[in-house]
Amino acid sequence: MVGNKNSVIGKDISSVPNKHKPYFEVDANNTITSYKRQICIDRVELKAMLSSDEIEDLLAGFNYHVEQKVQPNGFTIIRNIIDLREYYGVYIKIQPYNKGVNAEIQLHSKFTNNLQGNSSVIIDILKNPKWFITRLDIATDYTTPFNNSAYLRRNGNQKQKNFSTSSWSGSTANPNKTAVNSHYDRKVEDKSLDSNSTNRFEVKMYFKERDNMTFANLNHALIIERLKAELFIPCLKYSNFHEKKVKTNKGQKDFIDLIKLSKGADNENYVRLLLTNSQWQTYRSHFKACRDEIENLYVGEKNMIYDFLLARQ
Repeated sequence: MVGNKNSVIGKDISSVPNKHKPYFEVDANNTITSYKRQICIDRVELKAMLSSDEIEDLLAGFNYHVEQKVQPNGFTIIRNIIDLREYYGVYIKIQPYNKGVNAEIQLHSKFTNNLQGNSSVIIDILKNPKWFITRLDIATDYTTPFNNSAYLRRNGNQKQKNFSTSSWSGSTANPNKTAVNSHYDRKVEDKSLDSNSTNRFEVKMYFKERDNMTFANLNHALIIERLKAELFIPCLKYSNFHEKKVKTNKGQKDFIDLIKLSKGADNENYVRLLLTNSQWQTYRSHFKACRDEIENLYVGEKNMIYDFLLARQ
């Protein structure tokens, strides 16, 4: 088992230049305990099979419009849309029949980032035990620079695309997906953002109805298990990648250089092609040893980050 290779975690903050000290949390003895980071729920999607009476009651409480979409097979799907994104950060889609899953709620960041409590009207809707979670986005924000951090896809079968201010892996079109990940500079996404925590790593988790993931019965163990599979390094400078080299078909390369190559490539598979299977496994193992343990942050904050489910007083 390879130990964690973070080079400054556990050391005195005095070993870090002043301009980099804001990257880290320290204890009372000025010992670095972790990267400075914040975790939140960014988006949630839920589905349900509602009865005719439940659909009628839901539609009676809000203004809605009818949306019709013709599918490639010529079949037309009709949905009643309740768009509350501007006021609450909530979007509801209901199909006017009572067979199978016929309702969906999207909770956007305006709703999920409001830990002071949300409208009791929306909270009451979510209390219906029929709603089950199909998507849960967990975002971790760092004060480290985007261009000095790196993400590696969770398994070798996923495709990863890297760009100058973002990196993405996984396919939302895959019906069997369990996670799709993104790493991006929040300041590029939102130039008006007033925060030092601009370096975001986000895990979009997907669940089936059989997973029984509900707000009343959150399966934290499953969420933590998936977070443990994520390979994200908040700051390459302090990750010890500088010490590792490997001989590739393009000559001797530092591990840190391989990461920089992958960050600059349109497709992370470029680096994979430089390595033998054994070298690739070594590369991934070392990356894993340097990863930030996001799951520990989730464990420490899980009793707070779902406070958006509280009714506003």
